[in-house]
Amino acid sequence: MNHDFLATFATWLQQFPGGETAFTTLIFIIVLGILIFVHEFGHYFAARSVGIRVTAFSIGFGKELAGWRDRHGTRWQLGWIPLGGYVQMHGQEDGKPYEESADKDAFGSKSVFARMWVIVAGPFANLLFAFVLLSLVMLTGDHKLKPEIGDVVKDMPAYGQLQKGDLIRLIDGKPIIEWDDMQSYVEAHPGKTVQLVVERAGAAASINLTPTTTTFRDLLGDMHTVGRIGIAPSYATFVVKHAPAAALREGALRTWELIDLTLKSLGKLVIGAISADNLTGPLGIANMAGQTAANGLFAVSMFMAIISVNLGIVNLIPLPILDGGHLLFLAYEGLRGRPLSARIQAAALKVGLVFIVTLAVFATVNDLKRISLFSRLLGATPAVEAKVDTPAASK
Repeated sequence: MNHDFLATFATWLQQFPGGETAFTTLIFIIVLGILIFVHEFGHYFAARSVGIRVTAFSIGFGKELAGWRDRHGTRWQLGWIPLGGYVQMHGQEDGKPYEESADKDAFGSKSVFARMWVIVAGPFANLLFAFVLLSLVMLTGDHKLKPEIGDVVKDMPAYGQLQKGDLIRLIDGKPIIEWDDMQSYVEAHPGKTVQLVVERAGAAASINLTPTTTTFRDLLGDMHTVGRIGIAPSYATFVVKHAPAAALREGALRTWELIDLTLKSLGKLVIGAISADNLTGPLGIANMAGQTAANGLFAVSMFMAIISVNLGIVNLIPLPILDGGHLLFLAYEGLRGRPLSARIQAAALKVGLVFIVTLAVFATVNDLKRISLFSRLLGATPAVEAKVDTPAASK
């Protein structure tokens, strides 16, 4: 674990009654606020770039807690409900139909492509933010797991052969730099004997093991058959700093991996290959934010990148009330030469709102089941803690 200022602050605050909840709430508000600002600033920047007047930029909904008006007439404000935000443009309001306008600085006066640019800029800003954040992480220090053994699973090939604290240096003569190197090699050799060279108490030891063949289903619902020897990492890390060009390349690669994973997850959720019970709402995200941030700035930065990509992709779903739904309306207007009627837009937006609210309620119920929030608020300890057996936890 990297004990930076954030991890130290979490440890200190959690000593007090309610400290864990306070830390989780604080981190959730900060993380969500940053991501909402990035998304809405994308809309704001695009609107200003095509001459649309922005009347309000809000982080949070509801009554204004604080705000100021800039020289362009935009009201920058904080709402008391920190679960979203909006950019109010002249002639356009979230959740309501838009129409053509004669005012040159109104949303409805601009071309279809100009308005599409304004809509898509929000999700694009989230994807760009993830890329920049990941590139900065790669530049300042990518944390990797040491190939050091933390636990050995009973009745598995490594039991009685490997020990806690062993540092794996070679497998079949191949140098092992990080835990993932060892994990990938073992997974690719089920039922085949491999030779490990480990560093133990300052001396080298050579050990032959035959990974057992294990089949498991991953979080995307795909089945995998891999080799496992029954070890878990110590979670000790080391830091790798990349040169600027390499950091940008690695940042782009990891951003694409997150985009690809998000698209695959959504696709499998739609076709039912992934259970809807895996959906996570605001409470679940808040819980994960707190747990992640307690591990330090690197962990929370990676978490923010993941959520930012998800926010960008989900907003592009062609569902009324989301950015993707507005793009669908504009695509219709571009093809037909006239916008959808206000009546149809209003009806579609209501359907979209009902769907989103229903989904949010369902996800919140999942969160309550998953993190036993009621028990935690009452100060009780859940009788059973659910644990996920991930490939990294038992190789």
